[in-house]
Amino acid sequence: MPLCFSDYQSLHSQMTTCEWMALQHILAGLQPKSAIEVGTYKGGSLQVMAHFCQHVASIDIDSSIADVLAGRFANVTYYTGNSAELLPSVLRSYAQDREPVGFVLIDGDHSTEGVRCDINALLSVTPSCDLVVLMHDAFNPDCRAGILSANWQLCPHVHEVEIDYIPGVYHQHAYDTAAARTMWGGFACALLKPEPRQGDLVISQRQQGLFEAVLLQSSHAPQRRTLLQRAKSRARTLFTSLSR
Repeated sequence: MPLCFSDYQSLHSQMTTCEWMALQHILAGLQPKSAIEVGTYKGGSLQVMAHFCQHVASIDIDSSIADVLAGRFANVTYYTGNSAELLPSVLRSYAQDREPVGFVLIDGDHSTEGVRCDINALLSVTPSCDLVVLMHDAFNPDCRAGILSANWQLCPHVHEVEIDYIPGVYHQHAYDTAAARTMWGGFACALLKPEPRQGDLVISQRQQGLFEAVLLQSSHAPQRRTLLQRAKSRARTLFTSLSR
């Protein structure tokens, strides 16, 4: 049975109301046998996943999480360490036990390389059932770059990718762990299937205009402009060398 919004208040989370509703809606429809959460923080999203999933694997680098949440969820197994090492191991374990993983939430390492690494670990395994992957903080420029640069096109089991499934938020003032003038939140969503897709994969960014408009006003803009300037400089250098 779907939860009420008030049921989410027992454990702290950094998700917006829209993200909560989307997470609940997807899990209520899927009712996954097994699911994986990369990045548990204080257990806010884990409490929803534990409600709808038969079993959840929680992966986090913080060794205190298992102790803090001890006794709350009988159907959760906690793994402590770097997701770059643990996620492939957990996926292999599920595959060996023939346990179908129907849902994955990626919300751990928020660096570009970290996000890309977590996604690529998923893409290296053939799903045994329909698999929905939610990637939190797709509105953050670093996370978004990691999502966009993952090996989506190389995996034949990816059928859909929407970067702006749920748009993110702009924090004018510092909030929780977010610094002032930063971009966070938002869900990217991908659907993987056991059968290979037919045709080309289209990676949709329905709110790319919103992302770019907010980026210009954010604290991420100077860094972003520097990266763009470097890319243009490299392109000009390459064009000049080819023209000679």
